[in-house]
Amino acid sequence: MGGFSTLIILLLVAVASICDMTAPAIICSEDLYLQAPDTGNNLAVDFVAACTDNSRGDVNLTCSHESGTVFHIGTESVSCTCSDPAGHVSSCDFRVTVTDITAPIIECPVTLTREAPSTKNSVRVTFEPSCTDNSGRDNLTCSHSSRDKFRIGSETVSCTCTDPAGLEDSCEFDVNIVDITAPIIECPVTLTREAPSTKNSVRVTFEPSCTDNSGRDNLTCSHSSRDKFRIGSETVSCTCTDPAGLEDSCEFDVNIVDMTPPAIICPGDLDLLAPGTGYNLAVDFETACIDNSGGDVNLTCSHESGAVFHIGTESVSCTCFDPAGHVSFCDFQVTVTDTTPQTIICPDDLNLIAPGDGNNLAVDFVTVCTESSGGDVDLTCSHQSGDIFYIGTESVACTCSDPAGHVSTCDFQVTVTDITAPIIECPVTLTREAPSTKNSVRVTFEPSCTDNSGRDNLTCSHSSRDKFRIGSETVSCTCTDPAGLEDSCEFDVNIVDMTPPAIICPGDLDLLAPGTGYNLAVDFETACIDNSGGDVNLTCSHESGAVFHIGTESVSCTCFDPAGHVSFCDFQVTVTDTTPQTIICPDDLNLIAPGDGNNLAVDFVTVCTESSGGDVDLTCSHQSGDIFYIGTESVACTCSDPAGHVSTCDFQVTVTDITAPIIECPVTLTREAPSTKNSVRVTFEPSCTDNSGRDNLTCSHSSRDKFRIGSETVSCTCTDPAGLEDSCEFDVNIVDMTPPAIICPGDLDLLAPGTGYNLAVDFETACIDNSGGDVNLTCSHESGAVFHIGTESVSCTCFDPAGHVSFCDFQVTVTDTTPQTIICPDDLNLIAPGDGNNLAVDFVTVCTESSGGDVDLTCSHQSGDIFYIGTESVACTCSDPAGHVSTCDFQVTVTDITAPIIECPVTLTREAPSTKNSVRVTFEPSCTDNSGRDNLTCSHSSRDKFRIGSETVSCTCTDPAGLEDSCEFDVNIVDMTPPAIICPGDLDLLAPGTGYNLAVDFETACIDNSGGDVNLTCSHESGAVFHIGTESVSCTCFDPAGHVSFCDFQVTVTDTTPQTIICPDDLNLIAPGDGNNLAVDFVTVCTESSGGDVDLTCSHQSGAIFYIGTESVACTCSDPAGHVSTCDFQVTVTDITAPIIECPVTLTREAPSTKNSVRVTFEPSCTDNSGRDNLTCSHSSRDKFRIGSETVSCTCTDPAGLEDSCEFDVNIVDTTPQTIICPDDLNLIAPGDGNNLAVDFVTVCTESSGGDVDLTCSHQSGAIFHIGTESVACTCSDPAGHVSTCDFQVTVTDITAPIIECPVTLTREAPSTKNSVRVTFEPSCTDNSGRDNLTCSHSSRDKFRIGSETVSCTCTDPVGLEDSCEFDVNIVDMTPPAIICPEDLDELAPGTGNNLAVDFETTCTDNSRGDVNLTCSHESGAVFHTGTESVSCTCSDPAGHVSTCDFQVTVTADVCDRECENGGVCHGGVCVCPPGYRGDNCQHPKCPRGCPSSMTCVGVNRCVPIAFAGPRNGRTDNNSGSGRRGTCFPLVSYNQRIQTSYIKPVIRNIQISCGTFGLQTCNSQRLEYTVAYRTVYRTSYRCGWSG
Repeated sequence: MGGFSTLIILLLVAVASICDMTAPAIICSEDLYLQAPDTGNNLAVDFVAACTDNSRGDVNLTCSHESGTVFHIGTESVSCTCSDPAGHVSSCDFRVTVTDITAPIIECPVTLTREAPSTKNSVRVTFEPSCTDNSGRDNLTCSHSSRDKFRIGSETVSCTCTDPAGLEDSCEFDVNIVDITAPIIECPVTLTREAPSTKNSVRVTFEPSCTDNSGRDNLTCSHSSRDKFRIGSETVSCTCTDPAGLEDSCEFDVNIVDMTPPAIICPGDLDLLAPGTGYNLAVDFETACIDNSGGDVNLTCSHESGAVFHIGTESVSCTCFDPAGHVSFCDFQVTVTDTTPQTIICPDDLNLIAPGDGNNLAVDFVTVCTESSGGDVDLTCSHQSGDIFYIGTESVACTCSDPAGHVSTCDFQVTVTDITAPIIECPVTLTREAPSTKNSVRVTFEPSCTDNSGRDNLTCSHSSRDKFRIGSETVSCTCTDPAGLEDSCEFDVNIVDMTPPAIICPGDLDLLAPGTGYNLAVDFETACIDNSGGDVNLTCSHESGAVFHIGTESVSCTCFDPAGHVSFCDFQVTVTDTTPQTIICPDDLNLIAPGDGNNLAVDFVTVCTESSGGDVDLTCSHQSGDIFYIGTESVACTCSDPAGHVSTCDFQVTVTDITAPIIECPVTLTREAPSTKNSVRVTFEPSCTDNSGRDNLTCSHSSRDKFRIGSETVSCTCTDPAGLEDSCEFDVNIVDMTPPAIICPGDLDLLAPGTGYNLAVDFETACIDNSGGDVNLTCSHESGAVFHIGTESVSCTCFDPAGHVSFCDFQVTVTDTTPQTIICPDDLNLIAPGDGNNLAVDFVTVCTESSGGDVDLTCSHQSGDIFYIGTESVACTCSDPAGHVSTCDFQVTVTDITAPIIECPVTLTREAPSTKNSVRVTFEPSCTDNSGRDNLTCSHSSRDKFRIGSETVSCTCTDPAGLEDSCEFDVNIVDMTPPAIICPGDLDLLAPGTGYNLAVDFETACIDNSGGDVNLTCSHESGAVFHIGTESVSCTCFDPAGHVSFCDFQVTVTDTTPQTIICPDDLNLIAPGDGNNLAVDFVTVCTESSGGDVDLTCSHQSGAIFYIGTESVACTCSDPAGHVSTCDFQVTVTDITAPIIECPVTLTREAPSTKNSVRVTFEPSCTDNSGRDNLTCSHSSRDKFRIGSETVSCTCTDPAGLEDSCEFDVNIVDTTPQTIICPDDLNLIAPGDGNNLAVDFVTVCTESSGGDVDLTCSHQSGAIFHIGTESVACTCSDPAGHVSTCDFQVTVTDITAPIIECPVTLTREAPSTKNSVRVTFEPSCTDNSGRDNLTCSHSSRDKFRIGSETVSCTCTDPVGLEDSCEFDVNIVDMTPPAIICPEDLDELAPGTGNNLAVDFETTCTDNSRGDVNLTCSHESGAVFHTGTESVSCTCSDPAGHVSTCDFQVTVTADVCDRECENGGVCHGGVCVCPPGYRGDNCQHPKCPRGCPSSMTCVGVNRCVPIAFAGPRNGRTDNNSGSGRRGTCFPLVSYNQRIQTSYIKPVIRNIQISCGTFGLQTCNSQRLEYTVAYRTVYRTSYRCGWSG
């Protein structure tokens, strides 16, 4: 069997060699997307295409474009074809897209300014922007074209240039057309109009005019045409402004004359009813006089309104004069008729105060009911006078009925108001002790509250039994009664902490000292807890992390709580020494190389100590004093002790070069530019020397570079290996000696346009100069200038930047050829007349023909036609005899500026009925407008109700143009009904036992139909004192209209009182403003109940003079029986008139140039009614006043303590300025150990007068300045307000680099299962700035793989100075690799041979993850002969560790009687079939589900009709081409490796599947190519045959 397998393999190789059926594999690039260069539209493109073939023979690869071919902007396809030696062809393609990303460059002219002619509003303007693009093609568009007309004002021209790729550039420039011609305005002369009889104003029409070359103007007047002008004279001012802001103005007068007498209005005859209590009536009436002037009139009547008219009829006559002297008259009659009804009167609502100790009140009141017939009445009320009323409001309703059954009612309200606030009481401060384990306590308290209402609401900020934390809190309480009155109180709750804090220390600590020293930083934890929950202060004699030396030290800790209680604890720290020997290298040395050499002898000290005190052996790779060159060298040192322990350390010596190189440049170089170029190649050679012997010299230009005309500076820098540098520069001047080249166009022959006899001509001249700079090209005529018919010469001159000049000229000939022309007027804007809605419009349209022949001109409207308000178009056509037609059109706009005219009625007067206070009034205003349409609205509608009094009705009329007129009139509703007054009956009263008079309360009432307030007065007020005897009380009532009613009654007081003397109460009187005393009247009464004579005397008589102050008056009364009674009182005359003080106005004096003060004299004055005063001032006259302003305050006080004050300013002016001097800018060096510097400086300010000055600076001398530059600004001001300033800068420079320290080399052992270790390290950096940025190439705690890595660290300070260091991290691999061999193998050799190729698998892994070297005595796949052989394997890792393993292979011959088919394998003499096949030699496929009777199983799970099964089909394999027939069977599976330069091979081992449908093509293999950015699949087919 072994021989048969070998035969199959050889057969496959032969077939593959002889019959190649596989096309070559071709691979193209991905689509390429590239950018075109800025300076061109194409690009040379390199690409890669590859082709491989399984024949290993040569292939022919061709592409439509070669690599390196030039591709233009856009997209092109590249097709590639590959053929192999067998003639098979493969192809592929890709696209190359070259994208243009360079936008075009556009240039616009600068702002263009032209002047508008005086008769036009526009100018043609010529301009020419330019555009360039790398594509050589562009599209340039502008918002305006050259030679467009631009109107007066400023317009922006925007231009855009777009290239074929859609990239664009844009620019813009302004075109300014300047108007310098002012408009012309004309006003009418003085206008005089007569006022109409019913108005005080007249609408006056006027029309000023304005013309301007812009065709647009803004004409404004102080009044509008058709405005109303009132009687008198007014001036109208008009201004016309054109768009350029130029203006003209004029004015005229309007006089309105009054020729109409005033209109007087009397009321109609008045019929009135007399009140029930009298026989006459005060009558109010209203007369009016209105004059169209609106001015004051003089109206008088024979009776005044409000005069009393008796019952009967009387005549009233009235006269009115207006301001112009015109007079009018009217009269009317007043008839008063007597009639009195019955009346009930309740008191007004009563508002009373509840007593402070109760919630109710007994209330007395009087209700009156009178009957004009004198009969009895029945009066009842819901409450009786004297009833109890509680806090709140209650209504009292009263009813009065007479014998005839008439009923009258009235009511009133009694309100009892609570004004007594409740009374609250809080406890005093409460103090409680906090428990030892808590920070709060529940506190009980109980405030109280009482109120006269018996009800209250008590609230507090805290509730009783609330928790209060340690400390003090305030409790606020408020008590509110039902009336909203409240009282509040507060008290403190103090919770006291009496418990000390709980402190906890660790137990004693026993620790080992580290191997590198004799002390140890020890971390420990202490804690302190307090019941208050507040912050505690915990301190220990040693901080956690402090260094403890070998031995035992005690640590004591103390804790204070917020209440000041203290607790203590302590513990011991013992550090035991376990330290071996130590080697110490110096820190890395950073040294400076000498200025004249590149090396340095370096001394250093390395120390090795041994804790046992034994000898050590110390050696280093360099000796102290060795020579070190510029750069960095490592020094490694080793120390060994007698026991063989070895310690190492290393350090670096860095010799830094700080000597900059020296550079020298040539002096200025001058060359002449050739006549056709603007540049010259210039040769130069600077030099550079450096102590290192090596330098790098670079310049901004290279020698032999081209320099353009003008001057350029060449900058050169020389840098040595240390980065130090020196620089120099020199100028290269290229001189232009060639004049510019000027180009004019040839002579121009042009035709004049049809609209005139001249032509604006555009032409182009050019001037080019070899310098490439701007040239100044001017011509006698500008391009676009106007040339008249005929020939004119144009001469041009060009100057280049060097001042050279060139000339050229040409001629312009304009020939006349004019066609016919039609001209319409500009659009017409007209004003409609004030009395109509249309207007006859005249206009002129002109048509001219250059031949002089007749023309036919027609328009859609004729000149003089009627145009209505609005806008209409007029179209005109002109034709000549040859049939040519020209047209034009314009618009006519008629604007309505005439406001409508509104007329209101004159004042309307109506009489109110006796029982109502309002009347419905009818009125009808009118409105007329020239449009025939209007909208009339009023503030009131006709038939609205108007209340008694006067109201103004405003009306507005608006026409369709929005113009409006308005008017107003008054509606007066007159009250002609007098009020109804009611008095009580006669009163009979008894005098009290203590005197001879009585305060008597009574009630009167007055009601008026107007509902308004009435004025009821009586000869005695209710509550007035009535003496013993009988007195009459008369009452009068006026209503708002002035009508009056009367009534009266008698009060009789009967005496029951013994004699009594009564003095008046103490009198408090005011002294007059012009004196210090007062005549005082008073009454002292002495009465004797017997009626006998009494003798009354007083110490002062009534009418005596009393002076300011208090005097006592004593009175004595004696009767005939000798009884004496006395009384006294005091008279106080108070002065309330303050004195009057006067101060001078502000006083200004000039300070002399050598002094800062002046003596000033002043004298204020004071007067007072007392004749005595005290005048004081803050300064005395003749005091010295310093420069500046001071206020003098003066006060005058009279004996009563009243005072008046005034003040005035005294200004002393300083006219001499001061001088301030700052130091020069300060440049200082920051100290090496800090980032700031105290800087002293002196700033001086002097004032010539010697006065004080105020000198302030933004920084004080001695202030701290940090690294950097800070400005110091100083200001000096004198008292006069003069201010001088100066400033300077302080620069503090940091020249101290930071210092960095790295650890020595770190060595760590890799674990057995990993190839990396996390390594911790901590470099340090210090800098005088206090700020630094420390960065390393690796972070502490990074993973380091097995091997050696260098960590580089750099420290940079804020000014960019830096220091760096580095150290190595070595990760050592101590673990040998792990090797695994298979178990011993027992294999069966095929029956055809005695050997077998045996595959086996050995593996070797190493924790380093690196490559291992695994070798075995036999390779996998090697041929083993029948019998047993040993295989031994060895594996070594990168660290040199070696591992081995071995196993045995035993091969036994295995033979089957028949060849196994369909993948069957011979094992133990029997064919073992694969899934899906059966039979002795696996020749039959299996269909587990069975096949129908008409079908047979031809493949795994494949049933086909019997007619198509097996060789009976007769098909031929289309892939093999052999024409063979037979059963398809699988060949061998195999691997194929694809090798190219940029494809990563991926190997697939794919089993061939054959015989799916009898003779159909067999799938044999799938090859997979994996590229960096995509996967390509290729499948080929093969079959083998059994027949």
